[in-house]
Amino acid sequence: MTTFHRTTAMATVAIVAALAACDRKDRQTPESLRGEIAALVTERDALRARINALMAKEPRLAGMPDAPVIVGVPTTVAADLIQRVVTGFVDQVTLTLKEIKVRKRGSVKKVVTLGEYDLRVTINQVTGKLKTGIPSVTFGANRVALAVPVSVASGAGRATINFMWDGRNVGGAVCGDMAVTQVVSGSVRPATYPLAGTLVFAVTANTIVAKPKLPRMIVNLKVAPSEASWDAAQKVLDDKGGVCGFVLDRVDVMALVKNIVDQGFNVRLPTDRLTAMAIPVGVEPAMRVRGQPVALAIRIGDLVIGEQMIWLGAEVSVAATSTRLR
Repeated sequence: MTTFHRTTAMATVAIVAALAACDRKDRQTPESLRGEIAALVTERDALRARINALMAKEPRLAGMPDAPVIVGVPTTVAADLIQRVVTGFVDQVTLTLKEIKVRKRGSVKKVVTLGEYDLRVTINQVTGKLKTGIPSVTFGANRVALAVPVSVASGAGRATINFMWDGRNVGGAVCGDMAVTQVVSGSVRPATYPLAGTLVFAVTANTIVAKPKLPRMIVNLKVAPSEASWDAAQKVLDDKGGVCGFVLDRVDVMALVKNIVDQGFNVRLPTDRLTAMAIPVGVEPAMRVRGQPVALAIRIGDLVIGEQMIWLGAEVSVAATSTRLR
C-alpha cells in the first residue's frame, strides 16, 4: 500500500469513527459532528496535496504509468542482470581462423629482369580469447543503451611461409630456381574494440524480456611472430648467397611477410548468439481469499523505462472462472 493509500484510509477510518460516535450515549450534537467531519475532510485533502507534491519531487516515480497495479524494478537491479549476462557470454567466446591464404607476386630487375618471385603465406590457425570490460547500461526515455569494451585478451597463431623464385635470363643461369619454406608461430596482439547497441523490451504476465540488439562487429586479429621463429626464417634466407642473396635483398621477403601479418585477419563477433534475458516482476496469476483460490485476470499495460526505475502497469481483475490451486 502506498503512502497515499495509507493516508486516505486513515482519514476514512477517522470519519467513520466520528459517525459511529453518534450511537454513543455521549454523542455530540449534529452541528459539532458536521464540524469535525469537515475538519477531517480538510485535513485529508491537505495530506493528499502534500503527498502529491512529495511524489512529484521523487525522481524514481517519474513516468510512472496510471494503472491500478504498478510494478517497479530499480534500474540498478536490471543493470546488474544485464551486465552479468553480457559479460558471461562474451568471456566464453574464442575466435578461430584456419587456412587463410595470402599471396604476393613480383619481379626483380637489374638492367634486365632477373626473375619473378611468388610469396605465399598460409595462416594455418589463429585463435583469440575475448574478454569484456565493465559494461555501461544507460536507462531513460523509454530505451536502454548498452556499451561494452571487448578485448582480445590472449591467443596464438601459426603460419607457413612459401617463397619461390623463378630465375630467368641472366638470373636463371647464375641463381636458378629457389624455394624456401618455413613455419613461424606467435601470439595474438591484445586489442580493444567498443561494442554498443540497445536492448529491446517486451512484457509477459510475469516477466520483462530484454533482447539485445547489437550491430555486426568485426574483430581484427593481429599476430606477433615469436622472436625465435622469426630469426629461424631469416636465417634460412640469409644462407642464400651470391645472386640469390642479391635477389632476396631486393625482394626483402621478411618485410613482405611482416606487412601481410601486420594487416591482421578479420573475424566476425557472434553478437547474434546473445539471447533474450528475463527480468521477473512477481505478478502472481492467483491469490487466496479466506483459504479459497481465486484466479486473477491480468492484462499487462504500459512499460515505462526511466533513469532510475522500470515501471510496468497492469489491469488486474477476478477471472470469470477460478482454478483450484494445488
